[in-house]
Amino acid sequence: MKFEAYIKPLLSGYYKHYRQPKQRLALVVGMQPWRDMVADWVFEASHIQTQRHFDQHYFDKWLKPFIQRINPVIYIWGYKAPPFFIDYIREQGLDIFFLEDGFIRSGPDDESGAPPLSIVIDSQAPYFDTSRPNDLTDLIANFDFEQDGYDETLAQEMLDYYVARRVSKYNHQPYVDVVPIYGIKNKKRILVLGQVPHDDSLKYGGGIGITLLDVVNRAINENPNAQIIVKPHPMTLNDSSIVNTLTELDCLILTQSIHLVDALETIDHVYTITSLGGFEALLRGKKVTVLGRPFYEAICEREDNKCQYFLICYLYSQYNHCVISA
Repeated sequence: MKFEAYIKPLLSGYYKHYRQPKQRLALVVGMQPWRDMVADWVFEASHIQTQRHFDQHYFDKWLKPFIQRINPVIYIWGYKAPPFFIDYIREQGLDIFFLEDGFIRSGPDDESGAPPLSIVIDSQAPYFDTSRPNDLTDLIANFDFEQDGYDETLAQEMLDYYVARRVSKYNHQPYVDVVPIYGIKNKKRILVLGQVPHDDSLKYGGGIGITLLDVVNRAINENPNAQIIVKPHPMTLNDSSIVNTLTELDCLILTQSIHLVDALETIDHVYTITSLGGFEALLRGKKVTVLGRPFYEAICEREDNKCQYFLICYLYSQYNHCVISA
């Protein structure tokens, strides 16, 4: 067990608590890449950070006694902490917040490794975990458009601005003209969005065991005369077996980096498992089919009030103190 990474932060936490016993302390787990920004992300004036890779022995001997004595507010990046630790926090009913990239991750000038442009904080579970309640799904299910100050005109203006400015989660890709890639449109056009096989949104969003090929075959079976375009996740393009199979299925495979907004041009219908790209497609008026259970699953069946759901997601980030970096 490394002293600097695991023991020293706790000793620092004991000291801070001793100096200001009435002030809550934040215990931050799994955010080492952004350690210099964490102070702007937590609500407490003081915090300590520990590595996310720790075993039961460290938890029993060091971390649990610290939590029991100090009663910190706990912050975890996604689920980047041992499951037994998260289970203990929930069983004890302790204060916890799950942080994740916000729905706008990068700006036009950001590099791929830049800090997130926005952060969402959820008091129940990361928004991609639909196996249990989270603040976003609660907001979608219970938002009272008549009582909670909903302004449809404002919501529509915000959505129009979002679409007109070509905003997506990732905004650093250069513009790509897809017309030469897609060819002349003379039939229905389907876009299949791939995901990383080990993505947590698949694990916690009903996507376990569903592959990109499953999604493609579903799209082909339901749209036998359509042009099928597949946008695999970049991390899967090195898998020659997937590429070869998709080629044999007579699919157009997008092997270059293309901004999602560009890829959606002239598309009629999007298929995916749990990708946030499906929600972005809904906001742009596309029909969307999901094979998993993402937070926007119920929205896929509706053809109206897209601006309502856009505003809900905006409010989700505001209610949870979305942090916009300078």
